[in-house]
Amino acid sequence: MKNIRITAILTVVCVLSALFSSCSGGAENSGEENNKNGKTETENPEDGSGVREKEIIPDYLPESDFGGYEFNVLAFDSTVQAYAAFISYDIYTEEMNGEPINDAVYTRNRYVEDKYNCAIKETKSADDGNFLRKAVNAAEDIYDVYYSLFNNITAVATSGYFYDFMALPNIDLSKPWWNQNAKDSLSIANILFFMPCDLSVTQNNTTSSITFNKKLIQDYDMESPYKIVSDGKWTIDKLISMSKDICQDLNGDDIMDEYDKYGFICYRDAALSFMHGAGGRIAKKNESGFFELTLNSETAVNALNKAFDLIYAPSSFNLHKELESKYGNIDYYEIAATMFSDNRVLFNWILLHDIERLRNMDSDFGILPIPKYSEEQKDYGCTVNQYTSHAVAVPATVQDIGRTTVILEALSAKSRYTLLPAYYEISMQRKFTRDEESADMLDIIFNSQVYDIGSIYNIGNYSWEIIAMTMTQNRNIVSLYEKLEKTAQKDIDKISEKYSEIIEK
Repeated sequence: MKNIRITAILTVVCVLSALFSSCSGGAENSGEENNKNGKTETENPEDGSGVREKEIIPDYLPESDFGGYEFNVLAFDSTVQAYAAFISYDIYTEEMNGEPINDAVYTRNRYVEDKYNCAIKETKSADDGNFLRKAVNAAEDIYDVYYSLFNNITAVATSGYFYDFMALPNIDLSKPWWNQNAKDSLSIANILFFMPCDLSVTQNNTTSSITFNKKLIQDYDMESPYKIVSDGKWTIDKLISMSKDICQDLNGDDIMDEYDKYGFICYRDAALSFMHGAGGRIAKKNESGFFELTLNSETAVNALNKAFDLIYAPSSFNLHKELESKYGNIDYYEIAATMFSDNRVLFNWILLHDIERLRNMDSDFGILPIPKYSEEQKDYGCTVNQYTSHAVAVPATVQDIGRTTVILEALSAKSRYTLLPAYYEISMQRKFTRDEESADMLDIIFNSQVYDIGSIYNIGNYSWEIIAMTMTQNRNIVSLYEKLEKTAQKDIDKISEKYSEIIEK
């Protein structure tokens, strides 16, 4: 797991100071002391301005001079408004502009470019999947890394298009810049074709969570949700009980719509995240390392039914269901932010990038993980969205795999100590969050990220069908499972066959 203490991230001055010091030589010239495990420990700043996570230098990477080689990353792009927040902005930038994330990307790239005499380049396209296919099918060594949405990557993952991360030189998947939850969840038969890492912040931006309105908590004389979490009592039943009686027609038009007050609002993909929060999955790996359907498990079915109880309640408002026929293709996320900011919503299901929309909110708010199914459940689970999150893969056409992996590992490692602090500082501390408790909640959220292999490989199209159920307030999950079971099993058999062929080679 990430084991990041958000409260230990640098303040603005400390982050930018670290970034500029990286430009002028980084760890090699900073007086930091390497130990035998390749770790470099950075002392706490003497001015007390903050504490930086101890930096691990990947000193297992060979000293290399790549003669100005252009390291080309093929990245997802889009003109569709719904994907605007998920377009690549953490791979390349031309210059510093004072924004911490931009400047962290610039500084990280310059550090790696100077260290290895290379140039970081990015090719962005809304048709990135076809760009990749054409290059690989033509055996053209054009792209060093493919950086795209999970759905784009899995569409070609079993076609021999990528190297296996488990077998790549210079890549150490045990290091903290590689997402450990994803490594355990996404490998099949000990083969791993794609991975989220700290090179990108989208896996954090697209993680599900819940915000709560502190004013309404006070107005209704409710217990602090933070205390409920700390006491281990933050469950979906608790969320239902706290939100069920908050429903008010504010404008008196006898129509409950986006202008009224609710206990809970969400988007159409919330139900799946509550299933994940309970420990349910569409599919899981079995003892052989392949995966099997688990959507029909008692855990998954019970959790989805509980999610339907919440989402279909009169005190809840599903923005996609209620507004799609009314307005068509609009910015539902902005409407949700307006409802929440106007103190008309107690609990708001979000992806973390939505917090940015609350920066001008007058009332205070807090952040919570997705609730557990029961108090007896040990861990939380917060879904990384399959439709909007990214991962990296290495195209099979790369000829100099040593060069590519050295640069990729160096970029990912340096990102953890430049890009990641800048992301937390700008998105989760200075601009958006309002209290110290939110930092503790973010620790829980990021350390409990869920990667459901059944969702990410779109087995049986179950993920989308569950989303569609919430649009009609259907709750017959058993019927859905039985309807698509044969199709889902064929999907699994096909993927298993592909991986078996790879193993035999």
